[in-house]
Amino acid sequence: MLRDQIKSTVWSNPKLWAVSLGETLAWAGLFYLFPASLIRWKLHFGWSVSELSTGLMIALMVSAITGIGSGKLIDKGFGRELMSGGAVLGGVCLLLIPMVGSLDEFYILWAVAGIAMGACLYDPCFAILTRHYSSEAKEPIVMVTLFAGFSISFSFILSASISSVFNWETSFYVFSFLLCFLAAPLFWIGISVDTKPKRSTTELFSESKSLSNFFRGLIVKPIFWGLSILFATFALNHIMIISQILPLFESKGASSTSAVLMASAMGPMQVGGRMALLGLEKYLKKEFEITRVAIFSCVALVCASGLLYYSEMSPLVLGLFVVFQGGSFGIINLVKPVITARLLGESNFGFISAVVGVGYIFGFAIAPGVSGFISDVWGNDRLIGTTFLLALVGFVIFSASATRKFKQK
Repeated sequence: MLRDQIKSTVWSNPKLWAVSLGETLAWAGLFYLFPASLIRWKLHFGWSVSELSTGLMIALMVSAITGIGSGKLIDKGFGRELMSGGAVLGGVCLLLIPMVGSLDEFYILWAVAGIAMGACLYDPCFAILTRHYSSEAKEPIVMVTLFAGFSISFSFILSASISSVFNWETSFYVFSFLLCFLAAPLFWIGISVDTKPKRSTTELFSESKSLSNFFRGLIVKPIFWGLSILFATFALNHIMIISQILPLFESKGASSTSAVLMASAMGPMQVGGRMALLGLEKYLKKEFEITRVAIFSCVALVCASGLLYYSEMSPLVLGLFVVFQGGSFGIINLVKPVITARLLGESNFGFISAVVGVGYIFGFAIAPGVSGFISDVWGNDRLIGTTFLLALVGFVIFSASATRKFKQK
C-alpha cells in the first residue's frame, strides 16, 4: 500500500519537480559546460586540450573526496543546506572563470567547483532521496534522472547559442545566474526539512562507537568491495568509451555524420533504459529484485563492448551497441543508491553512499586520460578490449560477492 501511494504521488509532487529541475541545471552548469567550452577555451587561452581537461579531472577528484563529508552532513540532517549551498558555490566559480589569467588559477577554480559537485550532483541528491523514501526511492530517482538526462543537450545548446551571439564569457555569467538564483532556490524548496534528529557524531555511530570503527566495519564486508568495484568499472568503461566515441565509431566504418548521430543517441538511451525498467515492472505488476537488475546491467555492458569490437562496417551492430551501452549505464545509475541501501543498510546511508561512490567518481576522472593513452599507444581495438575486460571484472566480482552475501543469510 505504501509503495503504491509513493508511486502515485511522485510525478505530482512539486518538491520532486523542483529537485529534478535543480539537478538538471546543476549538471548542465557544473559538468557539461566544461566539455561544451573546451574548444572556445583553447582558442581564447591558448592552452592545449589536455591541459584544459586536467581541470575537469581535478574537479572530479575533489568531488570524490568532498562526497564523504557531504554524506556525513546528510546523515546529520543538513541535506537541504548542503545542496543549495553547493549550487551557489558552483555559480560563484563559474562567475570567476572568465577572469582567470593563468592555468594555475583555472585549476584552483575547478578544484573549488569540485567541492560544489560533491555537494549537489547525483550522489548527495540520491542519498537524500533514499534517506527520505527508504526502499521506495527508485521512482523518485527515476524522475530526477529523467530530467537530468537531458542536461547535456540543454548545456551544449544554450552555451553555443549565447557564445555565438555574445561570447563564451557571457554563457558562464548566464549559467552562474542559473545556479545561484534558480538551482539553489529549487533545491531549497524541493528538499524537505529533515525531520530526523540532527544527531551528534557520537550518536550517529553509537553502534560502532566511532566513525573510524564504523568505517572499518564497512570495508571488511565483501559486498562493500563488490559494489565499489562494480560502480568503478561501470564509470571507467562508460567514460573511456564516451571520451573516444567519435574516433571509435569512425574506426568501425561509420561516416562522420552517422557517428555524431549515434553518439548523440547515448543520452536518450540512458533515459530509455531507466524508463524501460520501470515500464516493464508496471506491466508485469512486480518489482524486480535489485541485485538481479544490477547483474543484468553488467551482462549488457559486457555485451556492449563485444558488439562494438565486432561492429566493423555494420550500422545495425553499432546501433545495438548504443542501446546496450546507454541502457545499461542508465539502469546502473538508477539502481546505484537503491542497491547500496539494500545491501549495506540504510543507517548512516549518506556516509556509506559517499564511500562506495569514491571509485565511481575517480573512474569518471581518470577515464578520459586512460582511454586516450591506450588509444594512442595500442589503438582503438585494444581500447575496446580493455573496456570489455573492465565490464567482465565488475560482473564477476560483484556476482561473487552478492552470492556470498545471500548464502550467509
